Amino acid sequence: MSQYDPKKIEELQLVLLKDPRSPVFASLAEAYRQMGLLEEALEVTTRGVKHNPEYVSGLVSHAKVLYEIKDFRQAAKFLVKATALKPENILALKILGHCYLKMRNHPAALKTFKKLLILKPNDEAIIKTVKKWEFLDNIPTESGPESFSVDGYDHWVHKLPSEDDALHLVESFINYGDRQNALEITTAALLQWPDSSALQKRQDILMKALGESPQNDTQEEENPALQFLQFKKQFYQKWLQRIEQRKNIDP
Repeated sequence: MSQYDPKKIEELQLVLLKDPRSPVFASLAEAYRQMGLLEEALEVTTRGVKHNPEYVSGLVSHAKVLYEIKDFRQAAKFLVKATALKPENILALKILGHCYLKMRNHPAALKTFKKLLILKPNDEAIIKTVKKWEFLDNIPTESGPESFSVDGYDHWVHKLPSEDDALHLVESFINYGDRQNALEITTAALLQWPDSSALQKRQDILMKALGESPQNDTQEEENPALQFLQFKKQFYQKWLQRIEQRKNIDP
C-alpha cells in the first residue's frame, strides 16, 4: 500500500480498534514509520507483539522502529526471536547484522552476515561486508581487535594484497570504535600506497577526530605532501621509540 494512503491507514486503524489482537498492526506501524511517526509506530508495535508474540512480520516491524530510535539492543532481541522462528527471513537477518555492528559486537555481526550470505550468495553488498569484517577475525591476536599489537602494524599491513584490503581493515577498526589503531594502520598503509587518495582522506578524517591535525602551520595544512611527510616522520619516530622500549624490556 502507499505509505501515505490516508484511506488505507484509516481502515487499518479501524480494524485494530475493533480487534487489538489483529496482525494488521505490522502494516499500520510500517506506514507510521515511513511517515516519520516513530512514537505512534512504537506504540502500535509494542502492543502488537504482546498480542502476537510469534508473528514474525510483527517482530521485524517492531525491531525496525526500535532500530530507528537507536535502541539497537532491544531491536536485536526481537530480531533474534524472529530469526529463530523463521531462519530464512532475509530482512530480519540484515537488520540484526546492522544492530550488532551498531553495538560493536563484531563476532555476532560477522556470523549473522555469513548466514545472510548463504541465503543471498551473489549479493555484492553482503559479500563486501563479510570480507570487511573477516579482517578482524584474521588479525593475529588472542583477544580480538582491542588488543591488536602496534608492533605488528607494518608487518601485517604489508601482507595485505591491495589498497582496498587496507581500506577494509581501517574501516573495520573505525566501525569498532578504535580510531587510534585505525589511524596508525592508515599511516602504515600510506607508506605502501602513498598515492591513495582514499587512504589520505581516511587519515585526514581520523587526524581531525583525534585532534592530531596540524593547526599552527598554514603551509603544512595547504600542502598535503608536506603534511604526509611530517606524519610519516612522526610515525617512524614512534616505531623507534617502541624498538628502544622493547630492547629495554627483552633480556
